[in-house]
Amino acid sequence: MKKHFKLIDLDCANCAAKMEEAIKRIDGVNDARVSFLSQKLTLDADDARFDAILQEAVKICKRVEPDCKIDI
Repeated sequence: MKKHFKLIDLDCANCAAKMEEAIKRIDGVNDARVSFLSQKLTLDADDARFDAILQEAVKICKRVEPDCKIDI
């Protein structure tokens, strides 16, 4: 399943790259893109575990940039 999410308060291109790299390492993720310019997360992950994977991605975003939120 592939879904797009708006990122709120993503202030750093380097942080976006760190988020993308960490999200790609989550088990079940096929691909992930974090765009600083468009302020979007594109997540392609296993359908059966999508919600759990998304929650892990939320935690990663908080850890890398505490002010950033994923608009779910």
